[in-house]
Amino acid sequence: MASARTFRTRLLLRLAVGAAAALWAGVLGLVVGLPGAEPQTVLGAAGFVAFFLAFSFVYGRTWIAVLPEGIVAATPFRIRPVRFEDIVEIVVQDGLAGRVYAVFTRRGTVQFTSLFAHHRELFELLLERAQLTPRSTTVG
Repeated sequence: MASARTFRTRLLLRLAVGAAAALWAGVLGLVVGLPGAEPQTVLGAAGFVAFFLAFSFVYGRTWIAVLPEGIVAATPFRIRPVRFEDIVEIVVQDGLAGRVYAVFTRRGTVQFTSLFAHHRELFELLLERAQLTPRSTTVG
């Protein structure tokens, strides 16, 4: 029986997005403290803070755990278990934004991208455990 393995968004990406949120929070604090600061400037800085905080939240709560009997896929607002026998097909699509893996199951689709650390290993592990062959498409 194999042990569980969890795949997440690359740590460096999560750290960079968190650092960007902190940087823009600092900029927002400075802008708010400036006398005569334009509302558009404050809103622009607040927008960047919101953007980077949202992506920090998404990247921090997105993961896929591979267990002996199947996978558990987590997004910011949902955790969904899928048994290996329920995986019907895995489609790999290369595009301008990187590689997207679409795991089609009897209960819906689970997706992950090349932003995941060890995404290729996760893909190969899913193919092996679900006893499937890949189908590739190229966008471009």
